[in-house]
Amino acid sequence: MTPPRPFVRACSRALRIGLWLSFSLVAATGWAQTTLSGKVTDPQGEVLVGANVYLLNTLDGASTDAEGRFAFQTEEQGAQVLVVSSLGFETLNLPVQLTDGTQEIPVKLRESVNSLNEVVIAAGSFEANSDGKVALMRPLDIASTAGAGADIAAAIQTLPGTQRTGDQTGLFVRGGDASESLTIIDGMVVQNAFQSNVPGVAQRSRFSPFQFKGISFSSGGYSARYGQALSSVLELSTLDLPEESTVSFGLNQAGLSASAAKLWENQAVEVTAGYTNLAPFLKVIPTNFDFYKIPQGGNGSARWLWKRGDTGLLKVMAMYSVTQSCITIPNPAEPGTWVRFGLTNHNSYANASYREALSAKWSLFTAASLSYNRDDIRQGSVPARNRDWRAQYRGEVAYDASEAVHVVAGVEWQRFRYQQTYDTLQSGFQEHLWAAYAEAEWKPRRWLAVKPGVRAERSTLLDRQNVGPRLSLAVMTGDHSQVSAAGGLFFQNPGNRYLLAAGQPYLSTPAVTDLRFQKAMHYIANYQWMRDDRTFRVEAYYKDYQQLIREQAPSYDPNPYRYVWWEYNNAGTGYAQGIDFFWRDKASVKNLEYWLSYSLVDTKRLYENFPEAATPTFVSNHNLNVILKYYIESLKLFVGGSYNYSSGRPYYRPDSPDFLSDRTPDYHNLALNAAYLTTIDNFFTVFYLSFDNITNRKNIFGYRYANEGQERYAIQPLLYRSLFVGVNISLSAFNKDEL
Repeated sequence: MTPPRPFVRACSRALRIGLWLSFSLVAATGWAQTTLSGKVTDPQGEVLVGANVYLLNTLDGASTDAEGRFAFQTEEQGAQVLVVSSLGFETLNLPVQLTDGTQEIPVKLRESVNSLNEVVIAAGSFEANSDGKVALMRPLDIASTAGAGADIAAAIQTLPGTQRTGDQTGLFVRGGDASESLTIIDGMVVQNAFQSNVPGVAQRSRFSPFQFKGISFSSGGYSARYGQALSSVLELSTLDLPEESTVSFGLNQAGLSASAAKLWENQAVEVTAGYTNLAPFLKVIPTNFDFYKIPQGGNGSARWLWKRGDTGLLKVMAMYSVTQSCITIPNPAEPGTWVRFGLTNHNSYANASYREALSAKWSLFTAASLSYNRDDIRQGSVPARNRDWRAQYRGEVAYDASEAVHVVAGVEWQRFRYQQTYDTLQSGFQEHLWAAYAEAEWKPRRWLAVKPGVRAERSTLLDRQNVGPRLSLAVMTGDHSQVSAAGGLFFQNPGNRYLLAAGQPYLSTPAVTDLRFQKAMHYIANYQWMRDDRTFRVEAYYKDYQQLIREQAPSYDPNPYRYVWWEYNNAGTGYAQGIDFFWRDKASVKNLEYWLSYSLVDTKRLYENFPEAATPTFVSNHNLNVILKYYIESLKLFVGGSYNYSSGRPYYRPDSPDFLSDRTPDYHNLALNAAYLTTIDNFFTVFYLSFDNITNRKNIFGYRYANEGQERYAIQPLLYRSLFVGVNISLSAFNKDEL
């Protein structure tokens, strides 16, 4: 009996997949080859250097040389699509018919309407991928940065204005602490952007970079669309409709993951699931902490996307995760002793957004989100619980009055609640925050852009309101250079520690309505030069802090988890000033990309329980990052490296005559990574390896003192040196331009 054809095809497909998985480290070979060559020019006949030329859905391609020429070999046959792209020009998709032998293909690209011949406001918004119209990092920029571990926040920390802390969670930008940075997804605030904190161990961000099409970072002077952040905004834009249905799997030392996307004509559904267990990782990597229960957890997410005609797009996403970590940590209340710290975290986040072009000039954006987070903690024998939730809505309209004038206006509402229980002590607060904003971008000339904006907020918890004007502008100084400036007034509620303590009947602290918004004034100026995939940028800034919280404490307590038992007010002040440098080059050497960033920051604050103005313990005055990425086409191998340096940070020494005048040793970290890429039968696979702190340097983040300052204990990282390996398999085609 002859088996049915569908059964034969299924068995044949399974056999091919099995053979491929068995020999996936061997590159595919074929008998027939075609050599494609040609020259890429602009409409005037000038050659284009560094243009990307490749066959769609393959890894076969090349970049043009100094004479604008390209040449590469391929085993593909028949009808294919040749893709040619270059910065400032429209991407060309050219149908070609491949046969054996050599084919000469001349290419002429048309200039893009949105090329760099038009000025772009850049002050404060950081450009990291040589796209002059937006300030973003692509997902593969993040995943391929050595030492970042595919973590969004860790990759952002290689940009100027940021710094690594190692023992503290969050983004620390230009002298600001982690609470001063805001994470946004599709216009909505993320209340718990990072994994729940274990004292002394910096945590990863919750989101994968491959969930987003763009990652924009502002280190100051950000848009009037956002508020409640004294320092910076990290804005994440989720993917639109996928190009095709896909299935992907991942396996590494710490767990496994799977994802799938189903595409219909005008809608798509995506689901992901993952399981984490650090047991295999911790068996081979020595740590500086003792896990009395192995960290583990699971997560899942789902998205639905619907495209309404040619003008509307609805995105709905939901995520849930549960993690557990049980670790022995230095006791923050009694330096020199250790305590067991157990944490179980439940986190959920949902977001829905809709964008619609109402006409040629009007467009609408509306979004809503809901999040919930619960931490069940046991510190020694003492139980504790933190719970918070947030609901948010945003409605916004945009009007293109002309090619030179673009206006955005909107309203925002947030309601969030925080409850904390420690043993028998309970506290909590609830906030309603209202905001309205308007912003315009005006380009009266090709070489001039001005963006004024204003944001007004109303807090029912504080019973106060604020108005924050913003202004940015840019002037072209040449065909490839410009100067920009930005400034504005930014407000933020007092930290949760003080909102929880305010008004408690058993404390002598003030009522919440006696408190005011904290505020910071930003002044930013920069110069930027971009040409042929090379970028140079220098930016100077000054931040003036006012109305910071200051405690009337009898003495300084270095415990970051202390309770507040005394009076406090908004009498705190501070400043942060500095200069950032950035250089990125993707053109000098074929397939090599590198960037260098350096930041100098000088900052002091008189706030919280500081007895005098001083540089906070999370600040390094000097920060340097060197990032290299190289793709070896013949081996289909990607290699990368990074070197990170930070000067010593302040730490508290009880017997020091000067408050926070001592410094830790300088921080050094050298990391390498590698990825082998292959596609066989449209299955895209990556085998990857990352090696962090390969010199095994014993970095120290600070010190704790015990016995009235007679004993000193170093604050160490979780790991000194680590090796991480894994594999990702995507049952879909791969776009080489993503590299």
